[in-house]
Amino acid sequence: MRKSSSPSLSNCNSVLANKIFGIPLDELQQEGQPDNEVPFIVRHVVDYIEEHGGLEQEGLFQVNGNAETVEWLRQRYDNGEDVDLVKEADVPSAISLLRFFLQELPEPVIPGSLHIHLMQLSQDYNNEDEFGRKLRFLLQQLPPVNYSLLKFLCKFLANVASHHEEIWSASSLAAVFGPDVFHIYTDVEDLKEQELVSRIMAGLLENYYEFFENEEDFSSTNDLSSITEQV
Repeated sequence: MRKSSSPSLSNCNSVLANKIFGIPLDELQQEGQPDNEVPFIVRHVVDYIEEHGGLEQEGLFQVNGNAETVEWLRQRYDNGEDVDLVKEADVPSAISLLRFFLQELPEPVIPGSLHIHLMQLSQDYNNEDEFGRKLRFLLQQLPPVNYSLLKFLCKFLANVASHHEEIWSASSLAAVFGPDVFHIYTDVEDLKEQELVSRIMAGLLENYYEFFENEEDFSSTNDLSSITEQV
């Protein structure tokens, strides 16, 4: 699994001097994130989880962290403090903090404008190749900051699934993180939508390289209306 050193919080003062939970991704970028960069807190937490997570533990991603610890960490990040997750957190709390950040975004990683098209596509496709082509095109319509975050999350989760597939399948990870990425929660009436979201998310994890590392560019041959009319 990827091992990467966490950047220093001192290098991100312009970002972390301001509240970061509940702030739109584009505003976080304007406050100092490099162009199309993944929010610092996401990288910081994922680096910690990858390096110290004990990801072979069954049920790890389904265990809620201590609520007081998660809230304390959130406040410290929002205050721009230097957080040492190794000394001050545990893995369940770090995972809960990551999910809380995604849940608190005013607009989900997959915005509502594309959410509808993705739901339609997941219900109406017949051919796997055509489905993959249309899905890649729809992903390219995401705002760059959203695309970068989705790609980063999917790479992390795909790595977890590939290295610990006997414990964490793509489907099980998608069931945990899909609702956070799409902002779909557990109302009974939304069960069908939850299933579709989990199916899409699992597909992104199982076929990460096809969807995110494929250099095929549809911009010169398609537009959103032509793709969605076919959906």
